[in-house]
Parts: sequence; structure tokens; C-alpha cells
Amino acid sequence: MHILAIFAHPSPDSFNAAILAAIVDEISLRGHDHAVHDLYKMKFNPALSQKDFEQFNRGKTPVDIKKAQDAIQQADILFFVHPVWWFGMPAILKGWIERVFSYGFAYGHDSKGVRGLLAGKKAAIVNTTGGTEKNFLDTGYGEAFRFLTHECIYRFVGLDIVLQRTFYQVPSSTREERDEMLAVLRADLKYIL
Repeated sequence: MHILAIFAHPSPDSFNAAILAAIVDEISLRGHDHAVHDLYKMKFNPALSQKDFEQFNRGKTPVDIKKAQDAIQQADILFFVHPVWWFGMPAILKGWIERVFSYGFAYGHDSKGVRGLLAGKKAAIVNTTGGTEKNFLDTGYGEAFRFLTHECIYRFVGLDIVLQRTFYQVPSSTREERDEMLAVLRADLKYIL
């Protein structure tokens, strides 16, 4: 099995980085191949540009987009690791999706309508938030976030979501609480790796 992790946090010292490290460790322990696309470290340009459209219209794919698409094609599971900021994903990840999940690669249409072209691949989403689980769920923010990401992005392009794990109150959590969160994640991974 080959796994591609898409990581979207600017700090290598963040809890999101610890999450990524735990995922990579579990992948390696099980003998699977993997690649990590650290969007901040790669300085990925998230802005879909006029030049991108011009290349797409000429049947060409910009080099950075092609590299990401090739990595997706090789992957069986895509891991998305990121914080939830302003009840959504970081701008760099949203821009990555806008540029990489392009028409003709991630979705298309036929006589039956729009269809996802990444069918057969799996998605695992692990994210963090500063708020409480109660606030995230009781206000409807969590459901709105999940609908916009799961239905309008991941399932839209055909991905089968095999894991959604959100860790709450991360900035105010203790070391012991974070260790417990990582233990929960490692238990989750046993079922999908």
C-alpha cells in the first residue's frame, strides 16, 4: 500500500506535526510506502491563476500541479493533516485542492452528471481545533465543516473517507492529554493501515 500525507501547518513544532510523525511512524511500522507533501515547507503556491487556466485550456498541467497529481495517482490512501482555522482548512490546503483537484483529473462529467475520478482511493482526515467538542458540535460548526469538506470536496471527487478524527482544545491541552490524543490516533490507524 502507498500512502500520501498532505500536511498543512506552518510550524514543525506544532501538535499537527506530532500527528504527522505518528502517522508516518505507524505507516513505517506496517511496512507501507509513503510520501509527505508538507505544503508550507514546499512553499506550495495556493493561488489558482490565470496562467493555470491558460495551461489547462491548452491541455497542459502546470508542473507543481502535475507533481501533486502524480503523487495522488500513486496513492491508495490520502491523509489530510491540518488545523481547523475559522471553521475551515488553512488557505494553503484549500488552494492546493483548488489547483490540484482540477477538472479532468479529480472530477468530470458524463451523461449521468458529475462524477468523481478519484474513486477507489481512500481519504483519512485528522485535524485539530482550539475550541471544545461541545461548542464545535452544539453550534453546528462541526457539521458545517464536515459537510463542506466531506461532501463538497472529498466525496465529490470520489474519495472514500475511512477516518475523520478531530482533536479539540489543543492549544490549552497538557502534554499528557496530547499523548492520549496520539494514542487514540494510533489505535485508529490500526483499522485502516
